[in-house]
Amino acid sequence: MIQTKAIVLSSIKFGETSLIVRCYTQEGVHSYLLKGILKQKKRSITPAHFQPLTQLEIITTERNDGSLEYIKEAKVCFPYKKLQQSVIRSSVLFFLSEIGSSVLQEEHPNPALFSFWEESLQWYDRAEHFANFHIKFLVDLTLYLGVLPNTSAMELPYFDLEAGVFVAIHNGHSLMSEEQSLLLKFFLSHSLEEVSLLKMNREERNGLLEQLLSYYLWHLPNFRIPKSWEVLKSVL
Repeated sequence: MIQTKAIVLSSIKFGETSLIVRCYTQEGVHSYLLKGILKQKKRSITPAHFQPLTQLEIITTERNDGSLEYIKEAKVCFPYKKLQQSVIRSSVLFFLSEIGSSVLQEEHPNPALFSFWEESLQWYDRAEHFANFHIKFLVDLTLYLGVLPNTSAMELPYFDLEAGVFVAIHNGHSLMSEEQSLLLKFFLSHSLEEVSLLKMNREERNGLLEQLLSYYLWHLPNFRIPKSWEVLKSVL
């Protein structure tokens, strides 16, 4: 048996009564088969445990034959108070769960990366000002994914999405506009609390997020644009 914290990335129906759940755990990314969970009403583990980015403590079977593991016990270790009561926050949760499904692939422990997800989501649940949270999250996540933008020449006006550096002139690469580059500099150099107070309109926020997703496409070979991106644009 393995006991670990877990953050739910996705769940899909398997057959008529079961779910396959993918989680980011303290041991890495793992998938679990939950047999009969959609049929049995009186049980300690329910489908409600596996909403996007729910933070759990789980006890699982350990299997070495390549088959799916089972979850023996599950409990919510950090009950969200605000995230699932707001259309905006729940839309961001779903968007970030798709990001996680795309970029989290390792089946090995990465304590720093797990703590980043865990603590960031807890901050988001407590925050009063949060409009820019998802952008700051994506910017900071690049550090843990090994693709942090190079900040050695931040005095230069344009950010080169392909090279990951700030540049002085147009060079034939895909560049952020000067205004978007200035916003990126702010997100790179200020704390979550500080960027949450930054005033941005919908066009600025969505434009910067679109450029960040392009940056992910350039630097993470398996990255896919979340389907929920279109929904997020409309609610933010």
